[in-house]
Amino acid sequence: MNLLRSVDLLLSLQSISSPLLDRVMQGISFLGDGLFYLALLVFLYWRVSRKLAIRLATATLLSLYVNFLLKDFFAIPRPAGTGLRILEETIDFSFPSGHAQSVTSCFFFLAFYLRKTSLFILAGVLVFLVSFSRLYLGVHYLGDVLGGIALGFAFALGFWVFFKNCSLKFPSPLFGLLLIIPVSYALFFFASSHLGFVVAGALSGALVGYLLSLWIGLEEKTLRTTTYLLGIGGLIALYLGGKSVDLPSNLWLFFRYFLLTIFATFIFPLLASFREKQISKRMGVT
Repeated sequence: MNLLRSVDLLLSLQSISSPLLDRVMQGISFLGDGLFYLALLVFLYWRVSRKLAIRLATATLLSLYVNFLLKDFFAIPRPAGTGLRILEETIDFSFPSGHAQSVTSCFFFLAFYLRKTSLFILAGVLVFLVSFSRLYLGVHYLGDVLGGIALGFAFALGFWVFFKNCSLKFPSPLFGLLLIIPVSYALFFFASSHLGFVVAGALSGALVGYLLSLWIGLEEKTLRTTTYLLGIGGLIALYLGGKSVDLPSNLWLFFRYFLLTIFATFIFPLLASFREKQISKRMGVT
């Protein structure tokens, strides 16, 4: 029996199933979902550090982008077999697991970047839980999640080493913006799936927004809680609004997520800056 492609292994895991455990595993699996990373990156960008957030976004989103390229290259079908319950709808291929790869890239990059033992422990626990949930839900083989973990760790370590040794100081933010144009085009051109265009748009928008903030000298401030919640409301409105306009175009899909992340990295921080100044004026703070 090939353990890496064993349906029997998945069936044995599902033998302990229950409606409650099904819900728990679906909730755990969300920790590897793109919307979770968007929420995490927005929190870090608005409340912790723009530089950390944009570096984490680059490492995580590029890891996901490569994952989708590899899935289409190997074109390995999802698990299937008599008695196997498929507890999540999927639209792409099986190897490597995007959830396992992205959660590994994200949290191990954070652990390397911040150099905290507790974060390494947290990363290991989350990677195990998310990977186990993918097996339990019947959407991946063991080999898929192991491949995703290996690739995710390589991206986390590689980008940590890269950012540690390369300052990436452009002659000016405008130079960086001009450089992003061909990079964004390449991401769009080589995207090989629906999810690839999503990631390409999200990463392009995040980078452009960050560089625009640097170009105009937008001061970095931790957003007030009320302002932060307003921004979250704006993001939700943009997401749902874009989703309601279902145009059959990869360019529209790219633009939707480009707009979502440029709102998070530039448009709303700029609006929030104006709002904070107005609040300070009303309070008599100069």
